[in-house]
Amino acid sequence: MNIKRYHFLKKVSLLGSIALSLMLPAAASADYSSHPDASAFVDKMVEKHGFERQWVETLLGQAEKKQSILDAIARPAESVMTWGRYRKIFIQDTRIEQGVAFWKEHEAALQRAEAEYGVPASMIVGIIGVET
Repeated sequence: MNIKRYHFLKKVSLLGSIALSLMLPAAASADYSSHPDASAFVDKMVEKHGFERQWVETLLGQAEKKQSILDAIARPAESVMTWGRYRKIFIQDTRIEQGVAFWKEHEAALQRAEAEYGVPASMIVGIIGVET
């Protein structure tokens, strides 16, 4: 794996996991920018990972707790389903068609991400399709 791709995936994973950890103990309608751990989180994302401070603060200010998502994360299908059952969720004509449509709609942005981070557009589209 090339170094840009590694750092891109690491940043995405880190941002998601830390943001999720900030959301867990807070209230449903909270502004996560005022969470007790938010300042340290923003500092770390800026200093260690190169994110823009204003962007991270804005993101936290717009975040909302979604209990249905937290419940789903707590019981991931891949830990209770066989691969055969799990695969059927994702490998469907409808999902493939939606993925192709998404790819076409966001082709320019996906090409920029691929050029900058070295992550193939197909991988980005695949991850978005599974994780959203």
